[in-house]
Amino acid sequence: MLNAQDRVRLWNSFFYLARQNAKNLFEIRNKCTSSQTFRPKGGMLDDEQRAALAAVAFCTLAIEARANHVIQKLREDGRITEHECEAAQRLSPEAKWFLLPKLAGRRRTLRADTGPHQAVSQICGLRNDLVHVKFDKLSKRLPGAGIMLSWFERLIEAFEDMNVVLR
Repeated sequence: MLNAQDRVRLWNSFFYLARQNAKNLFEIRNKCTSSQTFRPKGGMLDDEQRAALAAVAFCTLAIEARANHVIQKLREDGRITEHECEAAQRLSPEAKWFLLPKLAGRRRTLRADTGPHQAVSQICGLRNDLVHVKFDKLSKRLPGAGIMLSWFERLIEAFEDMNVVLR
């Protein structure tokens, strides 16, 4: 179990990432550059861990956004009903992803244990720990830079392969 200090470092890391993006918005809106630095009391994860945290977060959002886009497109094209669309969009991002070929009427199935789509499973496997900030699980499972970069490369391949599968 993580101690209080480690939990603070983790949530401070989320807050730091949010603040960095808010700072970027401020600079864009006001056409300026701020030299202000921010170091929350209690510390943060190191740079590599924060980058992995952000990458996992945005990859999970990208997976779900892509799946929801395809599901919505299938509804717009009359290939699934509104009710089927809504039901599919309630599924977990991983379940949606692997159901997409079936919803599109394709026979090909995607493999969650090998190939590029394994990255979808690996990234989505961290989603609940990340979104619900399950400190102990997240701290043990957060990938290092090399693994996260590999997952990201495979995710790009999975996106490209999904385009081929769905035509």
